[in-house]
Amino acid sequence: MKFIPMKSLTLTVALGLGLTAGAMAMASNYENITEEMRAQITTQLESEGYDVRKIEQEDGMIEVYALKDGQRFEIYLDKDLNVSRIKQDD
Repeated sequence: MKFIPMKSLTLTVALGLGLTAGAMAMASNYENITEEMRAQITTQLESEGYDVRKIEQEDGMIEVYALKDGQRFEIYLDKDLNVSRIKQDD
């Protein structure tokens, strides 16, 4: 059995807990799409002619699946609800 100095163990545990807490805080900030946000996103995109079908969280972005003029789109928004990318599905 290998001896680990108490200072190293304490620092390792503290760093691990800090990183885990930070990752959880970041995830919770992005994963909580409130009903108010959903309504705002839907209103914004419907005013541009989209029919919003689904809103979800993926890779730190809000991803909206929508239809417009018979075409399917994936619309990516940042946490401030600004459109950052629109991808047309085939």
